[in-house]
Amino acid sequence: MAMALETFSSEPQAAQRKDTNGDVTIVLPAHFELESGDTLNTRHVKLRFHGNPNGPKVLCLGGISATRIVADGPGSGDALAEKGWWRDFVGYSAPVDLHSYCVIGFDFLPGNDTDTITITTHDQARALAYALSSTGVERLDSFIGSSYGGMVALAFASLFPERVGRLCVISAADRSHPAAIAQRGVQRRILALADSCDKPEEGVALARQLAMISYRSAEEFDQRFSGTVGPNNGDSYDVCDYLIARGKQCAMSLHCYMALSDSIDRHRVDPATITTPVLLIASDSDHLVFPKDMQTLQSALAGQSEYREISSLYGHDAFLKEIDSIGAILADHLAEGY
Repeated sequence: MAMALETFSSEPQAAQRKDTNGDVTIVLPAHFELESGDTLNTRHVKLRFHGNPNGPKVLCLGGISATRIVADGPGSGDALAEKGWWRDFVGYSAPVDLHSYCVIGFDFLPGNDTDTITITTHDQARALAYALSSTGVERLDSFIGSSYGGMVALAFASLFPERVGRLCVISAADRSHPAAIAQRGVQRRILALADSCDKPEEGVALARQLAMISYRSAEEFDQRFSGTVGPNNGDSYDVCDYLIARGKQCAMSLHCYMALSDSIDRHRVDPATITTPVLLIASDSDHLVFPKDMQTLQSALAGQSEYREISSLYGHDAFLKEIDSIGAILADHLAEGY
């Protein structure tokens, strides 16, 4: 199994970051290898810079459907050119205030690859380290990672402890729970079946519907949906209408979904290798990343750590929905460091 852990930061790279907001495209070097030995069809990766270019550098990564667009783009209201996936948490006068911080987003590998390849969170961390070096960012002041992004944050700190000052990991642990692996395994079998039937969009939509059931709590479903249905077999339930709509909104390709779903399940990081100070935030209703697993992670970390658990109706998706509670924790976390 190939496993190249160097950052490649000494190799010349054309991309240079300007002191303005926007995208930078970086080409990974030809000798960049995935741990699996698989090959990327495209070596282009993108970073997005938001906010104060002279402020502390804060990297924000989210779940597998998140992109480099963390905060809203130009415009306002309905005229927004782009809507950031974490727009309620990152923005001007938001908990992560763009007046003060330079926030960096990153598009996960494998991008637009047309084959299903095997990618680890360590691969993501190495590609990210190379991209940051290519834009002149050799050290992050803080790395905030939620869900899959939290896994990548842990892998990054394990590989490059000198390149990050502090971690904030939300709803992520050092490995996936078997119950969560079981759910994602079914999703990938749906995707494989859809691929064999030449119906990739339908497969992605169904896989996303199944995922949404695990992202949210049973208590939220009970409060939001009545469970009533029409008189005939096949009539729609309101909760099913919600899931179908969410499935249609998923923009990932089938092969990207397969790769990132698998990447979550093969994620393994040794907590004893992480010396960076870590703030862990868990949701008490999360049934994908259980609070007890994050507590176990905290007990095994080599460096300073803090564990915070919030009460939430939103399960694993608390990192997207709990603006007040998580937002306040994030603001304090950043303020304490600078």
